[in-house]
Amino acid sequence: MKYKSNATKKRTAAIGRFMRALHTYSAMWVLILLVFFSVTGITLNHPTWQSKLGAQQSLTVLTLPDAFQAWPAAAEQADYAAALASWLQQQGVKAVSWQPRFEDDEQTLELSFKRPAGYAVALVDFSSVEIELEQQFSGYLALANDLHKGRDAGLLWKWLIDITAIACLVFAITGFYLLLKMPSKKSVGNALAVSGGMMAILAYLISLH
Repeated sequence: MKYKSNATKKRTAAIGRFMRALHTYSAMWVLILLVFFSVTGITLNHPTWQSKLGAQQSLTVLTLPDAFQAWPAAAEQADYAAALASWLQQQGVKAVSWQPRFEDDEQTLELSFKRPAGYAVALVDFSSVEIELEQQFSGYLALANDLHKGRDAGLLWKWLIDITAIACLVFAITGFYLLLKMPSKKSVGNALAVSGGMMAILAYLISLH
């Protein structure tokens, strides 16, 4: 029979403590996000579930400010669009990104704003010095679903999704390690892991027929 040295036992114990702490705190760190992505995973899997709670739609006409009333030259259009988009956001337009489209022949500008579960379109008519602004928000359920997918949510939210995914990997790997160190539960745990994987494969294969 082989006996482990005291140094080996201490090292194994230290690794075990570290893995337990990592397992626990990786889950607690993203607990709310794990719940959020779990719930929205269910709602995304059932697209017929609809809710218009919080949904809004509006159409307003704004006067084009004096500083924006002159048609910009081609070389100035990018800066003009950026400045006007910033001004519109100060007026309450909520957006993560925006895209301009200039029509030189008709001297009109269309600014399209994107956000999770919503959009805004500003049509600038230089002849009447007016902005026709249409805004739509599809509701809180659509917002949650779009945030789950990272749709039009911006770079920081995409990083947050990546961080959550990494935390889930850490949680799963440390859980597997801890289970391997528990001989009395290792066989049951391995059987559950295999059965879970087989269940996913069978569900996929059956769904194809």
